Amino acid sequence: MSGTFPTAGFTTLDFQSNNNSKITTSMSGRTQRIKTGAQYWSFKLQSPPLSRADFFAQYSFVVQQDGQIESFTIVPPVVSSTRGTATGTVTVNATVAAGQLTCNSAGGTGTLKKGDLIKFSNHDKVYMLTADVNLDSSTVDTLNFYPALTTGITAATTVTYNDVPFTVYLDSDNLSYTTGADGKYRYQINCNEEI
Repeated sequence: MSGTFPTAGFTTLDFQSNNNSKITTSMSGRTQRIKTGAQYWSFKLQSPPLSRADFFAQYSFVVQQDGQIESFTIVPPVVSSTRGTATGTVTVNATVAAGQLTCNSAGGTGTLKKGDLIKFSNHDKVYMLTADVNLDSSTVDTLNFYPALTTGITAATTVTYNDVPFTVYLDSDNLSYTTGADGKYRYQINCNEEI
């Protein structure tokens, strides 16, 4: 991995959930569907108009990724923090099911909202909450999320719910930018989550 992207000042985010499946249809019209790979997130980020100095500070980082070869960490705008009011530390107690676990919010209060992104401290996969959670500092709360865990969780694992970092790689070996008569530079990067 080659570092953390040096800025979060993107103007546009196009965010997507990706699933791999195979569907076959028989002559009678009967279908069979099977999941063939893990779910992953992808997104496109567009830069604002940048001065030459600001642009090359960012673009040089992108070029160092060697196309699709290297991975890096980035916090996408808007979607990387909770829409709720949660503060403090949330720690996992135990796994209940593939897409559900219990947590201890003794150090945390407030709410996490359905659709919020979370990340566990022991691995890089990012998950999405599928139900609201009220962290009341005194009970064991249940986190429902998608997709199912890719890595086991232990009782000491903490949950990140603000400024959730994604480990990603570029989806192309080709990198380009535009500049105009205004002297400003613009670029777009397309990223896939690394699992």
